[in-house]
Amino acid sequence: MARRVKPDEYAARRREILDAALRLIHDKGYERMTIEDVLAKVQMSKGALYHYFGSKQALLEGIVDAMTEGATPPLEAVVADPSLDAIAKLHAYFGASAAWKADNPAAVSILMTLWRDENALFRQKLAKESMRTSVPMLEAVIRQGCDEGVFDAGFPHEAAMFIAGLDGVLADAFAVAMEQDGSRGIDAGGPRAQRVIGAYLQAIERILGLPDGSLAPVAEGPAAAVRET
Repeated sequence: MARRVKPDEYAARRREILDAALRLIHDKGYERMTIEDVLAKVQMSKGALYHYFGSKQALLEGIVDAMTEGATPPLEAVVADPSLDAIAKLHAYFGASAAWKADNPAAVSILMTLWRDENALFRQKLAKESMRTSVPMLEAVIRQGCDEGVFDAGFPHEAAMFIAGLDGVLADAFAVAMEQDGSRGIDAGGPRAQRVIGAYLQAIERILGLPDGSLAPVAEGPAAAVRET
């Protein structure tokens, strides 16, 4: 009779596997990392591993899921905060995203590398997760802003989709800009990176019918919140 694994034990073991895979990706790169590397790292048989992840690609998707689960609660708290008006929520939303990225620099760096490597399945997974988690939250803020008379968006749901979709464009443009600036890690201080951030913020302002410069105070937020981000 097969041994039943308790849910908390299963979750902890799954987290251990994902952490090991993340370290290996950091050290070797995703393409060079093998399932055998993961098995050696966690001292597990291939058959046992497949109870958690059926393939190398599933491991990568699991990393994205885990990061989404970690990054989403602070954003949800911002959106649910009754003391914030819509503009303040939008600022806080970017700030919370930036804070999570700042607290997880290794993960952000790895995700940016994977994004630049043009892993099609990874990019598709990340884009899908962004839409699934971000659109409902952004839509709630946009609807609040419309009710308050500060946003001019006749189609809140679609506007939220467009803003969430800009993440992928930002990631591509930001990666190129950092390379041209000669920046390391996720440094957004270079002139080209700053132009990309400015254009990104201006695009959001235009979508929401805001005056130019309305989102300038949160310029550091989107930079750290790049969808490698």
